[in-house]
Amino acid sequence: MSDATPVLSRRDRKKQRTRRDIYETAMRLFAKQGFATVTIAQICEAADVARGTFFLHFPSKAALLYEFNERVAEEFRESLTIGDAPASDALRALVERIGVELATEAEIMSAMLAEFFTSPETLAVASEHSAGLADLVTEIIVRGQENAEFDRSLDPRLAAAAFLATAAAFLSSHVTRRGELSEAETQRQFMQLTFNGLCAAKPR
Repeated sequence: MSDATPVLSRRDRKKQRTRRDIYETAMRLFAKQGFATVTIAQICEAADVARGTFFLHFPSKAALLYEFNERVAEEFRESLTIGDAPASDALRALVERIGVELATEAEIMSAMLAEFFTSPETLAVASEHSAGLADLVTEIIVRGQENAEFDRSLDPRLAAAAFLATAAAFLSSHVTRRGELSEAETQRQFMQLTFNGLCAAKPR
């Protein structure tokens, strides 16, 4: 894992603050009024930004998930320690962290995820706006490849994309259909599919 943290320019820091202000304002409005009833115009007014500024950062209301992903990645990276722990454990811990964060605002996140996956313009630029999470997973996978834990013939970015896509499917299903599978069973099945595919799990 790289310890280097890129130094942001003043302009980039201002953009980052604006993006976070929009996200925090939107989440407060969602908590009070519900995701479906809050409009982008209301978010812009409450955050004191122009509509153009909102769309500069988020192509749709559901795209606020970009900021959620970036925050999870940033916080998880800060808590991640480098040592002898398997990379698979780091990936498992990351999914658990995302699951906990989603469950904290389950009702809002359920509505946001449902709109996210039915919004072509949001999905089209998802990887561009959620680079922090993709980069983090890629770094963990590279570490696993260097430790001979993961298949070195796999392109780490492709593997990261597949991991995140599968995680998104499992987590969105768990959030939107709570009660059908326990959190522990959801995570177990996710890890089974990630590391063993559709093949029967090998006994430990």
